[in-house]
Amino acid sequence: MRNNERNKILMNGSFISLGLVAVLDNIFSHWLFKWHRILPNETLSEYLEVALFILGLVLLGIGVFREIKDRRAKS
Repeated sequence: MRNNERNKILMNGSFISLGLVAVLDNIFSHWLFKWHRILPNETLSEYLEVALFILGLVLLGIGVFREIKDRRAKS
């Protein structure tokens, strides 16, 4: 395994894991259970939570897309 391949695997895994953690954290701890809020201001907090949720989806999508592309290129 070349060094470049290891870097791609690490980056793809990082994108997927960061995106998944951001999505699950927003769904469970912020929206369902309301354990904590990002900011004390309710309206600003909701916008920020939605933005972080979308960012998590984007990171997850980038990681999955890159992983699929890299696996197809190998075979």
